[in-house]
Amino acid sequence: MLVTKSLVTKKGLKKIPQPLATDILQRYEQDRSFRKLVDPAMTPVQLINRLAEEEMYQELVIFLSHCLLAMECIWWGYLCVESLCESAGQPLSETEQKTLDVIKRWLHEPVEPHRRLAEIAVQQAGLDNACGWLAQGVFWSGGSITPVNGPPNPVPPWLYAHAVAGAICLAAVLPDGREGEKRYRQFIAMGIDIADGGKGR
Repeated sequence: MLVTKSLVTKKGLKKIPQPLATDILQRYEQDRSFRKLVDPAMTPVQLINRLAEEEMYQELVIFLSHCLLAMECIWWGYLCVESLCESAGQPLSETEQKTLDVIKRWLHEPVEPHRRLAEIAVQQAGLDNACGWLAQGVFWSGGSITPVNGPPNPVPPWLYAHAVAGAICLAAVLPDGREGEKRYRQFIAMGIDIADGGKGR
């Protein structure tokens, strides 16, 4: 399922109720060149289509990640990594596979012990791969970011979206970027489907 430059033909997506793209953009910082593309009257769908037309795939992934709630966003990232392994034949290392299993466990049962397992998985997998960043997104999905016995320090809102976007972008371009555009289009199509209430498959 690949996207075309006319990415979304309907006016809105079910999981993005905000009327204006700026309602989403206030959730994170953008660089100046990005902000020049944004008309204050743009809807989220209009901005998605504009970014697709400009082939600004990384920026589109970041924007769409901030449109989705944590469970939907992390599910999107999980599907991207999973599809990469299946379609591109890129096997995960043992540590990466264990990390992906932790993420899957949290997706099936998003409880605090599973979120803390993701914290440990990040330390083991590192942040030079998509699985590590996706596990970071799980840890940043809620709760406290201090140690278990430390004073509570809530995760800042939307921090998980930064991590998931990082995971998806890494999955798109590693190891050498040759399949980057094709993968970005595939992954973005999956994210659009999730944003419209689908399962992303």
